[in-house]
Amino acid sequence: MSVQLQTTEVLPGFDHAAFDSNAVFRILLDAMSRPGRIYDLPLAIASPDGLNATTTAALLAMADMDTTIWLSPSCAGKPATSHLKFHCGCPITTDVTQADFAVAKIEDDLSFITDLSVGNAEYPDQSATLILMVDDITNAPSMTLKGPGIKDSHDLEVKGLTADFHAWRADNHHLFPCGVDVIFASPTKIAALSRTTKVEVF
Repeated sequence: MSVQLQTTEVLPGFDHAAFDSNAVFRILLDAMSRPGRIYDLPLAIASPDGLNATTTAALLAMADMDTTIWLSPSCAGKPATSHLKFHCGCPITTDVTQADFAVAKIEDDLSFITDLSVGNAEYPDQSATLILMVDDITNAPSMTLKGPGIKDSHDLEVKGLTADFHAWRADNHHLFPCGVDVIFASPTKIAALSRTTKVEVF
């Protein structure tokens, strides 16, 4: 009688953990401090089914055992959850209200965003960050952004954003200093909307 061993292939994380993590983290900080500015993913990285490369890199740079991640049903298969648990040691939750990072695709049902933690007056930093996977990010004049980190105004286009998303974002902006920050992650690019950013949609 033969016994067949089953092995689960784990995709690699960063090639140079400390250096690559810092490089991605700096890009994310720049994107948050300069809303609407588009940044290229500074390295190549393997990504599991359910996540694109930019989202994978962002989570590997920011998540750890004290960071709770919620994945939308379209993202939350075993490849993605196993990859994040292995490389980040982070808990994966099915309760979006407990998420430090919530991850979804732009074509998903985004009704969950109204349940994301916005923090509170004493601890506004305890809010969630939404990472939204998108096809592309450009500076076409679909939205005009104003606020801290933006000189005068800045144009941004993320195709597929719905009227409900924009209404939520407008309400979210008025919650400052509380509120949810948003990171748009295409396969190769990153842009962000800080909670401080005012958005005019055309």
